[in-house]
Amino acid sequence: MTWTAVEPWGPPCDADDLTRILDRLTSWTPLDVDAVLDDVADALDDVPPAGHDVPLLAQRLHAHFARLSDISLAAEADEQNETVALILARRSNLPAASGSGEPTTHQSHLRQLGWT
Repeated sequence: MTWTAVEPWGPPCDADDLTRILDRLTSWTPLDVDAVLDDVADALDDVPPAGHDVPLLAQRLHAHFARLSDISLAAEADEQNETVALILARRSNLPAASGSGEPTTHQSHLRQLGWT
């Protein structure tokens, strides 16, 4: 019987990689689906939100959408499901803000975000 030399085991990551992984894990927060649904409900409600609440609501909806998009892309859901691909394409066509200062424009923008 002959023995074959085997390379000694080494860790898969160095200290810098492990530190970076630890930082990402400790700063990660899970997706709050209830907050997403609450914000979508506020955007689609028959009673429009107060004018001073609109920018913050739009900002939260964009943040939710960005996070959901990242999750979908990481899971390659856009490649496995045509509906997901269409929704992601629709998101890329939405403006970041409603642009005009008119309340009806803001409400329309919120509804677009909510439905998407």
